[in-house]
Amino acid sequence: MSWMNDLYVIYQKLDANRCEEVKNNILKAQIDGCADGKAYFLVLQQLVHIKTGKAPVYELIKGEIESFIHHSREQYLN
Repeated sequence: MSWMNDLYVIYQKLDANRCEEVKNNILKAQIDGCADGKAYFLVLQQLVHIKTGKAPVYELIKGEIESFIHHSREQYLN
């Protein structure tokens, strides 16, 4: 699964659980990063922030966050 698919599922789950502020923060990072090709890394930064600081939200999207992080290991760290 691509990171964009993971991101789509994350947005769906956040919408379904009324986590608008978290979704908006991720969406802002995605949009800001599109200008200079850093969208993936800015979104990844937001997701890591959720993982370390927002446990209830993390539990909602845990699988997608872990998949997103795994994608970075495959694509960018090898």
